[in-house]
Amino acid sequence: MSERKETRNRSAAVRILAVAGKILGTVLLLGLLTSLIFACLFAVYVKNDLSAQTDFKVEGFTLDQTSVIYYEDPKTGEDVVLQKLYGGSNRTWVEYKDIPKNLIHACIAIEDKRFDDHQGVDWYTTLKACVKMFLGQGQAGGSTITQQLIKNLTGDEEVTVRRKIVEIFRALEFEKTHTKRDIMEMYLNIIGLGENCSGVQSASRVYFGKNVEELDLAECASLIGITNNPSVYDPYINPGKNKERQEIILQQMLEQNYINQEQYEEAVAEELVFRNASGDASDADNDAFYSYFEDQVIRDVVRDLCDRTGYEYDIVYKMVMTGGYQIYSTFDPEVQAAVDKVYSDLANIPETASSQQLQSGMVIIDNKTGDIVALTGGVGPKQGSLTWNRATQSLLSPGSTIKPISVYAPALELGIVTPATAIDDTPYSFTDSACWPKNSDSVYRGLVSVNEAVELSLNTVPVKLVAQMTPEYCFSFAKDKMGLSTLVSEYVTNSGEVLSDVNLAPLAMGGLTNGVTIRAMAAAYATFPNQGVYREARTYTKVTDADGNLILDNSQTSYVAMKELSAWYITYMLQNTVQEGTGRAAQIENMTIAGKTGTTTSDFDRWFAGYSPYYTGVVWCGYDDPEEVVLTNSDTNPAITLWQCVMENVHSGLRDREFSRPTNVVECSVCKDSGMLCTRACEEDVREGSRVEKVLLSIYDVPTQSCTVHKEVEVCNASGHVANRYCALAAGNGTHKVGLLDVARAFPVRGITVLDQAYAVSNAILPEGYYPALSPSIDSVNVECYVHSSSSISGKTN
Repeated sequence: MSERKETRNRSAAVRILAVAGKILGTVLLLGLLTSLIFACLFAVYVKNDLSAQTDFKVEGFTLDQTSVIYYEDPKTGEDVVLQKLYGGSNRTWVEYKDIPKNLIHACIAIEDKRFDDHQGVDWYTTLKACVKMFLGQGQAGGSTITQQLIKNLTGDEEVTVRRKIVEIFRALEFEKTHTKRDIMEMYLNIIGLGENCSGVQSASRVYFGKNVEELDLAECASLIGITNNPSVYDPYINPGKNKERQEIILQQMLEQNYINQEQYEEAVAEELVFRNASGDASDADNDAFYSYFEDQVIRDVVRDLCDRTGYEYDIVYKMVMTGGYQIYSTFDPEVQAAVDKVYSDLANIPETASSQQLQSGMVIIDNKTGDIVALTGGVGPKQGSLTWNRATQSLLSPGSTIKPISVYAPALELGIVTPATAIDDTPYSFTDSACWPKNSDSVYRGLVSVNEAVELSLNTVPVKLVAQMTPEYCFSFAKDKMGLSTLVSEYVTNSGEVLSDVNLAPLAMGGLTNGVTIRAMAAAYATFPNQGVYREARTYTKVTDADGNLILDNSQTSYVAMKELSAWYITYMLQNTVQEGTGRAAQIENMTIAGKTGTTTSDFDRWFAGYSPYYTGVVWCGYDDPEEVVLTNSDTNPAITLWQCVMENVHSGLRDREFSRPTNVVECSVCKDSGMLCTRACEEDVREGSRVEKVLLSIYDVPTQSCTVHKEVEVCNASGHVANRYCALAAGNGTHKVGLLDVARAFPVRGITVLDQAYAVSNAILPEGYYPALSPSIDSVNVECYVHSSSSISGKTN
């Protein structure tokens, strides 16, 4: 009986084990299948979604080859060396051989003790970090020096699993193509070490007043200790914390056999002396500075390579300087020589009443190519390489030079004006005590043509046009079509004030929120002689590596910004501005010139943007610390003075040419005050000179209607005033017809004087609460005759 029971128990146990085995097998199978599916999905994810991001290469980063900037000789077409770039000009970069072994060992001991053994990823610390994160025990680090380098190069600070996976794959790939020496050199040269230091060389100067190769063991450990958290371990801020960190690093170096006990104790006992010598003259290389043009080529190449690779600025700069690159610039030596001849000699710079040196910048574009061929970012001898460039880096208020770009070009493009269109030069808006805008001379002229408004740089006309087109349209035209990318639709100041360039004043008069660069203005103005086609103003065309492989193809961006006719109309009016208006001082003998002046509020900024059929040049003058520009030896806009001096030399020997004109442009006669066909009343206008003018217009813009502004009015021969009913009755007297303006003007404030109101028919009926425009003369022709009256007539009759 007991045997039978025991047999049954064994059978039951077997069945239970069998069932358990099936369950366990099923679970294991499901786990295996799940793992396989997950692995497949992960592989697909890596291939399709992360592969582009994990492709991480530092092309040309050879660290030991000289890069060269070339230019094309205008006469032979051959490439000529402009400048050789040497890595030594970057004082913050130090080569591996000059980095103390103690500094390298300190870095490895505290940052990545298996650095020499792993292939980019320390799987032990990575798994340990994952477990801690899974258990909710906070962040546990785990990044190797290679991973940290990649994070610093890309600037990718995103805290996500995705970013970590990408970083791991990048590190594994990166170590396949770079030695440990290269990785360590790059890492120690770009790590942040507080006090705005990037890299151990600049940090060594800032903290210890010496070059990095001179650091001893204690100083090396102290320096490396900062990188963990510069805000905590900066010795100038927390010397005690820095000392604690230093001793931790020294302990790790001892335990990992980088130093012995005696060295450890000596370093711990050493008193650290901190001294900032980053500004010492001995640390500078003043022998040969790059020119402003060369500076800008370097900056443009570095910027574009940063955009292409996603790497941080410091590492890309090092690539450009020492990667053996061949950089092909747009430089023209003859044009640049004309610029330097004027700008390098302070005797050529207009004198002012300020204690500051009047500064200036200039950019010249070849109208044939649209490329920058010369520039300067300041006056006088250049004081260093990669110094501040006022032509390309300063954001400046353009004043009236913005008007052709943001007002007249879009208005012409929309077809709402031509150069002959008449607009009333009167205020646009009013307050209880003021009217706006005012012209620079505080005079309102009345009816003027758009051409005259451009010539005289009036403010009222562009304000009215922007209001008619809407600020939104003008903003979009200037920013999207004319390349003024620094215009802003909304900008919040530190005080919370919201500013915007989508408004009447910024777009019509150039008082922008941030401003524009001289370079951007030059590119915009070069659109006009290029028949309305905007072209990116480049400083270089391409970059190849030491083996001739293309690194950067800087093909020029270009597009149609406006119709050819619109561009020519602008050129036509700006030619007139140089011939008859505010730009007369820019004239060059035997050369066709078009241009526009610009002045900002309180005369802080002075501009001239001008062009010939050959070149476009834009000049700004002002102070680094803005104040009114008060000239002591001239009344001429200093920007025009400098522009004319430079461009006269640039155009020496070039034959005069006309700007390209559309074939459908014809000459026609119009009334100055209406822009319409002239009538007898126009010809009889009492003002000196004819009110009939010849203009060049497209045949489609030639007016077909007669003037409706002029009106024939009887004027008393005796008084010279508008005749009353008694003038013709006076013995020996008569009347004659003249043309007066039939315009209705009424303002909600008193006292607004308009020059041509003296020649306008009086309008006795005004809306309630409005006041008439005033004539500048109380005895003007439009005043009714006061010589003849009923009494004078009746007296003579008796």
